[in-house]
Amino acid sequence: MKTNLLLILALAAGLFFTACKKESVEEEPTPEPVDNGYAEGVLISNEGAFGAGNGSISYFDTDKNTITNELFKTVNNIPLGDIVQSVYRGEKYTYVCVNASNKIEVINSKTFETVATITDIPQPRFAIENDGKLYVSCWGNGGQIKTIDTESNLIIDSIMVGTGPEGIAIAANKLFVANSGGFGIDSTISVIDLSNNNISTIILDAYNPGSLAVDASSNVWVLAKGNIIYDASWNPIGHNPSKLFSINSTTNSIGKTINLFADKHPARMAISGNKERIYYGAGYGFTGIFKLNIHDTSADPNSFIDGDYYGFLVNENNEEIFALSAPFGANGLLTRYAANGDKIDENEVGIFPNGGVSKRVGQ
Repeated sequence: MKTNLLLILALAAGLFFTACKKESVEEEPTPEPVDNGYAEGVLISNEGAFGAGNGSISYFDTDKNTITNELFKTVNNIPLGDIVQSVYRGEKYTYVCVNASNKIEVINSKTFETVATITDIPQPRFAIENDGKLYVSCWGNGGQIKTIDTESNLIIDSIMVGTGPEGIAIAANKLFVANSGGFGIDSTISVIDLSNNNISTIILDAYNPGSLAVDASSNVWVLAKGNIIYDASWNPIGHNPSKLFSINSTTNSIGKTINLFADKHPARMAISGNKERIYYGAGYGFTGIFKLNIHDTSADPNSFIDGDYYGFLVNENNEEIFALSAPFGANGLLTRYAANGDKIDENEVGIFPNGGVSKRVGQ
């Protein structure tokens, strides 16, 4: 009797441990990897040569460290257009502003298949999305912001701003617009209240603001590159200096002015993924890429990265710097730098690469 009882207990224990082991295996299934296609990695905008219609998008796969050129043309079997000014990843779609073709391509972010073409956009420059609307800065018609419904892809409003609107940013439910002057000069930031489209103007103590970025404290940073002063015969006779400004997005007041160069004119600005560091530099006639912390009160005169670059961008996921060279009559070159400034590698890209995007809205 005792032997039978021990046998029954041993069998029960074995069944119990077997069931536990089986249950343990079933509770830990291996998750399927998510394929986000071209919605991940870095997209690079290549302007192309003016009038040639050979603007393009290059794709850098950050997992494989490989480059794919002519992405749009390869996927869609049609050219992208004349002067690809910028590329922007929205919540659902990727938007490409094609300046001289006066259009915006609306693209499936994962597959890069075009889903719509928005026309009647006079010289689009940059785009940003907010609350179901895409705002696009346009040089045409005296300087406008076009508002586009992201569901229908229809233009629903046009807002007049300053001359040559370039970089745009959203903070405190306001759209900040850098009025670059286009082919002339301007020194203003247009501020559009997105609740009612009322406009106010900030006047800067500098010329040709072009790039904007929003920092960790919701301050809006402005790069005003200044300009070269010419006489009536187009001989250079002086310079308006370049400066950085931070603007309180709640009060629209200028909180900080940082002098950069008396006779040099950096064309591009970007911000780190944590919104704590500002990078600026690049543009024809300018050498180097520089950086500063948003709490700094003066600029370091020494460049962070040396070299002559047409544009650059910061991979906000790991703070690598993508520096972009644009030799005349040839494909451009992407030189990738680590966050500490060490060179990583080089890759050929399209003609006149000027910038790009590394993240989607909400990431």
